[in-house]
Amino acid sequence: MKHDAFLRVITCKGLWRHVLPILLLLPLLCSCSYLKYASVQAEYARIQQAEPGQVNLKHMLDRDTHFVLGRTLDPSGRHNDLPMAIAAYSSRFKPHERVDTMFFIGVGTHYGLNLPDGEFDLLVYSDHNANGTFDSGEVVGRKHIILNRQTSPDKVRDGVDFALTEPSRVAWAEAIPRPDDTELQASLFYPTGSIRSLDDPIFAENMATLGMYDPASFLERAPTMFYALEEDAGHKIPVVFVHGIGGTPRNFTSIIDRLDRTRYKPWFFYYPSGGDLDQFAEFFYRIFLAGKVVRQGPMPMIIVAHSMGGLVVREALNRYHDSPDENHVSLLATIATPFGGHPSAATGEKHGLIVLPSWRDVNPQSRFIQELFRNPLPESLNVQLLYAFDNPDALKLSKNSDGVVPLASQLRPEAQRQSRQQFGFDSSHTGILQDPKMIDYLFARIATVKSYFPEDHLAQFDLGGFDVPLSDGYEPFTRYVIRIMGRYLVALGKGEIEPIDAEQERFVRVVQGEGEAKNQVEEGWLRFLREHPEIR
Repeated sequence: MKHDAFLRVITCKGLWRHVLPILLLLPLLCSCSYLKYASVQAEYARIQQAEPGQVNLKHMLDRDTHFVLGRTLDPSGRHNDLPMAIAAYSSRFKPHERVDTMFFIGVGTHYGLNLPDGEFDLLVYSDHNANGTFDSGEVVGRKHIILNRQTSPDKVRDGVDFALTEPSRVAWAEAIPRPDDTELQASLFYPTGSIRSLDDPIFAENMATLGMYDPASFLERAPTMFYALEEDAGHKIPVVFVHGIGGTPRNFTSIIDRLDRTRYKPWFFYYPSGGDLDQFAEFFYRIFLAGKVVRQGPMPMIIVAHSMGGLVVREALNRYHDSPDENHVSLLATIATPFGGHPSAATGEKHGLIVLPSWRDVNPQSRFIQELFRNPLPESLNVQLLYAFDNPDALKLSKNSDGVVPLASQLRPEAQRQSRQQFGFDSSHTGILQDPKMIDYLFARIATVKSYFPEDHLAQFDLGGFDVPLSDGYEPFTRYVIRIMGRYLVALGKGEIEPIDAEQERFVRVVQGEGEAKNQVEEGWLRFLREHPEIR
């Protein structure tokens, strides 16, 4: 909606006294959606008064919610490849109210739930009878947790893992219909449903808007906040893209289209941008940096963050110690990031019909902004501060801006001091992501990040694997290794490339008959060589 049209609407509806101060936030917000979701939030508050419930409470912007994540573990393999669900139940307001649910396939990868304060029974279901429903007699895991600021001060609870059992009955558990499995692509490495294409509806603009104004509804559709375009490949350097307020992974299409996908793998932190930035920073740290959820070992990581996404990443780095247990971040590129906050956020916080938690954080006087640079960054981290200075708007709130973020905020002195280089582009706040000059500059810096694998190893990875029929009994990961990197393993076993660490040295000894196989991949690979002697 154009600015003048918006003024006519609010004048006709008599809302101008309330909404006029928020005009300063128009570059950041969709005005029509703002009014719509102000009404929605008012309805949530009304319902909570009349018929309180935990489901309703988690949608209210003025209440805390907690991210809960963990894994389902099943060494026996009896639940492999089965449809699964995890559901959280609360009896705070009504008996056994189902507050959040996540569906997945198989075990071993992470799940995610979004829950308000309270006590919860978590149930894991497995559809053993394949009837398309998770029945009360198909519960294979159960835990009780308490969530509040004392038990999870950062509003993130990880490590809530389940050792799965045989199915048992929970009398009060409801039957939960299984969703369409076509939306639940399983992965060996990522949570179910995390592999998507950029044109997937989950990345559409309406989802980004939902993430601004109703984070809980966003998280019901996109619960993991981690997304990838393809199954994992360990020889590729991950490039983590982090969008800004109202953004989605699609914002980075122009960059991704030019990314060498034989050497790099795009990952996305896709979060509901109206939420609490401290909480997202904690979640980002635990997923990407801590080395517990995503384990990179010696492979470096690259992060590209636009606008408010740069704030999330910088705050996450306040928790980062660059220890051997953490993932190694080699390059961080922040693009048009409001390091000094946004002056209009203070107006929105004071006069808004609704106040997004992220507004409070972006207020220049907030604790979040004031303490953003409290910790130094590792000397090994190459920080590139990229800023934009073209303001294309007819109504210019500030000449010295990119149309959204003031230059003074993008070029906050502390941010400059902690970066190796600062470079400006004659682009708008969002246009900079399509600017060929910016993309050239970015890729020149990405090229300086060296893979853990030498070039002769990478050349062997490029040859791929073997797409041949396999007999029964190969476990899924071994099948994947044979199909994706089989020729690399042949070259390694033949001595055509030198092993680069102790693990590879042991693998070579096993292949050459000088040691015993110690894991399923080694056992499966030896079996594959026996069944296909022509490959040796």
